[in-house]
Amino acid sequence: MGETRPLGEKELLLNHLHAHGELIAMHVLHVRGHLDPALVKRALAWLQTQHPLLRAHIRYGKVVWRRFPPFALRRPWFDTEGTTEIPLQVVDDAKPDTWRKILASDIRTPIPKGNHPRLRITLVRESPDTDFNHIVICADHAILDAKSGNMLARQLLEFLADPAAAQRKLPVHTTLPAPVEAGLPDKSGSGKKTTYTPAMRLPKQKVPDRKKETRVLTRHLDPTVTATLKDAVKTNRTTLHGAVTAAFLLAVRERYQLGAMTVLTTIDLRRLSDPAPPDETYGCYVDILRTEHPITDDFWATARDASFKLITALAKNRESASIMKLPDWELYRHEFGPTIRHRRRIDGLAVTTAGESGLRAGYGGYTLEDVTTTVSLDVFGPSLFVIANERAGGLDLSVGYTASAMSEDEVRWLTDDAVARLHR
Repeated sequence: MGETRPLGEKELLLNHLHAHGELIAMHVLHVRGHLDPALVKRALAWLQTQHPLLRAHIRYGKVVWRRFPPFALRRPWFDTEGTTEIPLQVVDDAKPDTWRKILASDIRTPIPKGNHPRLRITLVRESPDTDFNHIVICADHAILDAKSGNMLARQLLEFLADPAAAQRKLPVHTTLPAPVEAGLPDKSGSGKKTTYTPAMRLPKQKVPDRKKETRVLTRHLDPTVTATLKDAVKTNRTTLHGAVTAAFLLAVRERYQLGAMTVLTTIDLRRLSDPAPPDETYGCYVDILRTEHPITDDFWATARDASFKLITALAKNRESASIMKLPDWELYRHEFGPTIRHRRRIDGLAVTTAGESGLRAGYGGYTLEDVTTTVSLDVFGPSLFVIANERAGGLDLSVGYTASAMSEDEVRWLTDDAVARLHR
C-alpha cells in the first residue's frame, strides 16, 4: 500500500531549485577495498527499507498560483506507490580523475521527473579488480541535508561491512516523516517583521577561464589540530561554527579590505521541533539564515559575533532572517539587480558546520579514506560555500564555488589563508 503527502514549504523550494540545477547535493565516499556492485545494490535496496523518503518519488498535482515569480507551480507530492529502486551506475575508467568528471556532470544534471527516487549513485573505479572506489551520491536537496547525508553514508558503509548485522536493524520510520514545518512554532520571537538585510557580496572577480561548473577544494585538519582548535573555542566562549566563519571572514578582509560581510548559515531545525524527531530521522530539516558581521583583526571577537548573532537570529527572528522561502517583491527589489551584476552571486560566504558525522575509518574489509561534500552553485548562490564535517576526530573542509564567478587561484588563496588561521 503506497503513501503520499505534499512537500513542505522548504522541501518545495529545494525541489524547485533542484529542477533548475541549483543546490543539487553531492556526497562522495572514497573507499579502499574490493567492492562488488551487486553488494552495493543490496545495500541500496536495504536503505530503502530503512528510510521512507528513499522509496518515494515526486508526482505533481494541481497548479498553485502566486503573486510573485514564479507565478505558477505544480504542487509536488511525495508518493511511495510504484517507486523504482535507487539507480546505480558503474563506471570503470583507468584515469584517476574520472570521479571528478562524474561529480562535475552529476552536479549540473537534475534528477528528472518520474517514478524513481530522488537520488542516484555512481560507483567509479579504475577496473573491476581495483581495490579503490569512489561512491558518488547525487541527491535532490529536498530529501537530504548534511545530517542525513552523513547518516546515509554511514549506514551504507555499515551494510557493506556486515550485511547480516545491518539487516537486523529496525527502521526508525515506517511511514513518510512529516516536513520540518509540522513541528515548528508558527512564528519565532515576537512575530514583528524586522528590516530586510540585503546580501553583501564579494567584489566582482576577473575570471580568466569562465565555465559554468561547480568545483570544490578540500582541506583536512587532523585530530591533534582539531582538538587544539576546540579547546581554544571553549576558552574563548564561542563555537566551532563561529571559528570557521571567522577564519574565512578574516581571509576575505585580508584579500579585499572589506569591513563587513553577510554570511549564510545552514542550521538544523530538528532540535527546535516539538516533538523533536528521532535522531536518525532521514530527510531535510534545515533552514538558511542570513546574518551581518563586522570584520576586525580580532579573530575571536569575530568568531563570537558570528556565533552570537546566529543564536539571536534563531531565537528571535528566524522567519525574517531565513532566505529559504519562495521569493517576494522585497527580495526581488533588493537582490535581483546586484545578483545579475555579480554573475548571479548573492552573499560572499555561506557556512555549514554539520557536526560529528559518525563516520569512522574502518568498516570491515573497507577503509573510508576521504569524503567530499558540496552543492551546485552555478545558477546562483554564494561566492564560497564552506561545509565543515567532523570525522574520526578531525575536521573536513569542503569549499565549493562556481568557476563562472571565481578563479581556482582566488579560492585557493582564501581557503589556505582561512585554514592557516584555524591552525593558529
